[in-house]
Amino acid sequence: MAQLSHKRPKLVMEFSQYKANAMKKLEYALSEGLVDEGVISVLNSFNSHPDIFTTSSCAGRLQLIVLPDIGRKDSVALRKTWHRPVEFQEVKDAITNLEIPANSIVILQGQSPIFHISCRTMELAQKFRGIVHGQGWKYSSLLTGNDDKWVVEILSANRIDNLLYRDGVIEKPSDERLKFIIEESNKILVKAQARLEALEYIPSGL
Repeated sequence: MAQLSHKRPKLVMEFSQYKANAMKKLEYALSEGLVDEGVISVLNSFNSHPDIFTTSSCAGRLQLIVLPDIGRKDSVALRKTWHRPVEFQEVKDAITNLEIPANSIVILQGQSPIFHISCRTMELAQKFRGIVHGQGWKYSSLLTGNDDKWVVEILSANRIDNLLYRDGVIEKPSDERLKFIIEESNKILVKAQARLEALEYIPSGL
C-alpha cells in the first residue's frame, strides 16, 4: 500500500501578489519619510504600470565613511549622508566631528541613483533595461529572474570615491583641496540626478 504524503503543497505567489506586498511596504516607507524625495515621482510612474513594480531605490548620494582598509565593506562606519550637493562647511564640520579609530581610512563617495525593478516577464525586463541603457544608465543590468518575476537594476556609471586621508599615514586635505574634491563630487551627483526625470516617461512606452 502506497504511503500517503503529508507534505503541504508549495504556495506559489502570482506577480500581482508580489506587487501588492511591495506597494504596502512602499506606502509604509512613504508615511515614515524613508523614501528619498528626489525619486518619489519616478516610483509613482513605474508602479503605475501593471507589469512593473519597484522594490528599492536611492536618489543618489554623497557620503562620508570611515573604514579600516580599502575593500572592507563589512566594517564600514557610515557617518554622514547627503542626497543632494553639499557645501564645503558641511563636509568640513562632519570631518572635524568624526571619531576616527587609529589607522582608519576616511572616504568621500559620490554615488549614482539606483533602482531595483521587478517585471512580469523576461521580455519586458529586457526591453526596460534596453531603454534605460539608452538614456545613459550604462551600468543597468538584468539581475535575476524566474517564472514569477524578473529583476532589473537601474544604475549609471556616475560615481567617484575620494580618499581624503588615513589617520596617522596621510594628513587631512587642506581646505583648498577639500573644496576641489567637494566640487567635483557634486558634479557627479548633479549629472546623475539630471537623468531621473526622463525615467518617468518609460512606463508609457512599454
